[in-house]
Amino acid sequence: MTILNESGIPDVLPPLHAVNGLAERLPDVLVVVVGTQAEAHLVQCLSAVPSPNLPPSRRDQRVIFAIIDPNDPPQQGLLASRIVESAAGLRGTSLVLLVAGRTAESLGVDAEFEARLVARKLDLPSEVVNPDAPREVPGILSTDLEDRVLTVLVNLCPKRKTSDLVETASPAKRGGLFGGLLGRGIEPSDSNDGRPVVLLGGTLKPGAAQGLAAELSRAGVEVAGAVPGSGMGELPPLGEGTVVAVMDPNLTSAATAAERRGATVVKTLMPVGVDGTARFVQDVAEEAGTRISEVARARSAWEDLGVLRNRIRGKRIFFTGDTGLEIPLARFLADAGAVVLEVGAPRLDRRFLAAELQALGPDVDVVVSPDYRGQTNRIDESRPDIVISSPGLHLPLVARGHLCRSPRDFLEAGLYGYGGARRILELLVRTMDRAETLDSLNL
Repeated sequence: MTILNESGIPDVLPPLHAVNGLAERLPDVLVVVVGTQAEAHLVQCLSAVPSPNLPPSRRDQRVIFAIIDPNDPPQQGLLASRIVESAAGLRGTSLVLLVAGRTAESLGVDAEFEARLVARKLDLPSEVVNPDAPREVPGILSTDLEDRVLTVLVNLCPKRKTSDLVETASPAKRGGLFGGLLGRGIEPSDSNDGRPVVLLGGTLKPGAAQGLAAELSRAGVEVAGAVPGSGMGELPPLGEGTVVAVMDPNLTSAATAAERRGATVVKTLMPVGVDGTARFVQDVAEEAGTRISEVARARSAWEDLGVLRNRIRGKRIFFTGDTGLEIPLARFLADAGAVVLEVGAPRLDRRFLAAELQALGPDVDVVVSPDYRGQTNRIDESRPDIVISSPGLHLPLVARGHLCRSPRDFLEAGLYGYGGARRILELLVRTMDRAETLDSLNL
């Protein structure tokens, strides 16, 4: 495997199209997006967020826009007053998230001040999310807003301390308790106690973490909850003695926030595909104090996918890069028999992706911050069977005759766990079947 850095021009649009997912996943949170009229229209086009000029019958929407006129910037405190007015008609609001990036800052908006004012007037937590904040590893992903929001939620989780741990009769053999309850396959661990697990991530989609929680519970692991949960009141205790299982390798800010609170963050394969899910469950369970083998479960899952694997075996796939989950996806598809030509990565954090890069193997090139012209030329030359392309390249590639699929389609379908492995392959097979049907009609 060769890792190249082309230093291409990244997608400079802030990842604000994810705001719709915030309202869907966090029903008791009021999301206020601060920006210009042009940005508001862009966000609506990308994510179908309701119009900023909502009629009275739709004032219960959890995403609102604060439009700034560049020719008449608002005075300090005015934005907070408008937010308070909007929140007054909403029931059950537990948190206000003020999404304000470089545009708001350049127009003189002090988001931190406005948030403090909102918190004081509403007597509710009010936090600022800056999707354009500097990152240790440069590059922009479509999931960056999720990372910033989850960082806020991690910091709002109840604090868990070692004094909260329940003493056991035989702490050195804590894993044996799970083995007695659930039967064969679980062995005692050398860990001092069984520690609760908090799932971090899930692309802000309802139910994304439920399948993994079920797999971990089957392994005898106590799952305390997930961030994000189903609401502010459902945020699990997080701190010393907590194991954090990260579902997306690009949630670096949120994972760092969890580590600062004393939690242990597990860095392993992502729960994408069969082998990734098996490794994820094993490593998280072991860190939590339970030792289990997922070999038999993984073997059975691979056998169940036999028909789908036959359809994609030998198919040549090219990833242009967008969400940051392309490397785990490529690793799974290569294991399933596809030929991965190249994986584009808008940015690459080797600390969190070390296991993925090793599992991907030496035969796949990873291009960091790819130059879109060079990438397009390589696609034209290699003529892959399917391109997993970002929205910016999708239409140009289709116009050149390439079969394309958006990586966000996999996020929408649900790519985590053993069930997610099937959904990934089914989506690819449907894409190829549809293309073959259309080709036959054109003959």
